[in-house]
Amino acid sequence: MKDKLLKSSFFRVIEVLSLTMISLAMTPYLIKHLGNESYGLWLLIISTLGWFNFIELGFSSAVKREIAIALENADNHRINVVFSVSVVLFGALGLIAAGCVFILAFVPEILGINDINQSSAAIALSILALKVLLDFIMNSYHGFFCAYLRMDIDANISLLNTLIKSVLVFFLIVDLNIYGAAIATITADIIAHSLKIYYAKKLNKRFEFSFNFVSFLEIKYLFSYSKHLVAAGIADTVLRRSDPIVISHILGLKYVALYGVINNLVNQIESLIVAIVDVFAPMLNRLVARNSLIDDIFKQVLDINFFVVILLYTPLAILAEDFIYLWIGAEYAQYGYLAGILGFAYICKSVSRPVSSLLLAQANHQLISVVSLFGALLNIVLSITFAQNWGLTGIAIATAISFFISEVILHAILLKRYNDFSITIPVIKFLTLSIIYIALVLIGQEILKNVEPLTWFELILYAGVISVTLFVFSWFLIITVSMRKHLICLLLKK
Repeated sequence: MKDKLLKSSFFRVIEVLSLTMISLAMTPYLIKHLGNESYGLWLLIISTLGWFNFIELGFSSAVKREIAIALENADNHRINVVFSVSVVLFGALGLIAAGCVFILAFVPEILGINDINQSSAAIALSILALKVLLDFIMNSYHGFFCAYLRMDIDANISLLNTLIKSVLVFFLIVDLNIYGAAIATITADIIAHSLKIYYAKKLNKRFEFSFNFVSFLEIKYLFSYSKHLVAAGIADTVLRRSDPIVISHILGLKYVALYGVINNLVNQIESLIVAIVDVFAPMLNRLVARNSLIDDIFKQVLDINFFVVILLYTPLAILAEDFIYLWIGAEYAQYGYLAGILGFAYICKSVSRPVSSLLLAQANHQLISVVSLFGALLNIVLSITFAQNWGLTGIAIATAISFFISEVILHAILLKRYNDFSITIPVIKFLTLSIIYIALVLIGQEILKNVEPLTWFELILYAGVISVTLFVFSWFLIITVSMRKHLICLLLKK
């Protein structure tokens, strides 16, 4: 299992780093050819597609869990049953989601899009409705790869998807504008999804789909687990997708682009963190299936989350303004300080991420949706209120406040409700982590205000110094002695 986890984590990290490099290269190109407003429109459309993910009704988590348990019990028949049911289920739900996107194409003004851009948004949404359908169906294969701890396959294909899409966008966007981006996205998805189907069959030669395996009782059984995640899915959608719509309505499409650049940088870091630490989720599923003690392992996973987030978010928060100035220009760089606020918001997920994985593995997830939905509603209310007074800064502050309440405080309460863990030390570590992050960001930003704008060489040098210092400091402050020894042995064996 350890070898598969390391391999999966390695390839997912490579995927995220590669995707980040591609995104960094393509963003200035898109802004140049589309302009600020049209680029903001594209970000808004892509964000809008994600609004309909909640229609999957939490079945993704149920499928991953059931396949992992079946695999642990070497029950190939059960794997095929769960997979076949999920294909039919996600296909039906995907048709509903795609239909909703198509309907939305007729009323784009709901998204706060002005009259000039409404026709472009309508055509792009109509094209991308097909993407939503295909993405839903492929949820079945994501669950399959995850249960087999072969996220590296998923990661490699996703990387190929992005490469193909980037090449197509490079050529199509010049003449077709935003429609070229939509066509490129659909074409790349079809190629990538075909490859996932091929490799799933190659991974397990007895793997098959059959309508004979599909029954209402199986759907009902999966829903008994997933029904508690519906609200959580809605909450996650609101948390991730509400900001562009709020900004579009209150501030305009140009500010969707300005905020989107900062938010995308933070999300790239978040994706890298997830690639590193999320491989522990299927491991927790298997350990729970064996009825193993997981107290110590959970706390180690928590420590790794703390270690990774402070190591990656702090350099971004300190250097964001100089980086964006060199990367895109002064107009976007003036909002670089938002990375520090959003960075703290996502540091809060270092608590909720492992807690949610544990509770899902234990099937103690009934209240996760309530907590997540509360946090999402709080975020949207605060965002609307603060945006009217403080613009983009208000949006970022609202995100930080709502994340701290829902992702830290309420998830810690859930952990104590279902497990007899002592969380005093983890709480102290998180508070210490937060104080160190805020102090370092404020000091770093203040120092950089008093120096000339950095060159690329100076930026890389500063990033290296900050990262190495943080690594050494966090290695001894956060990671326990036994865990340090274990990690070193694990890496040396590789």
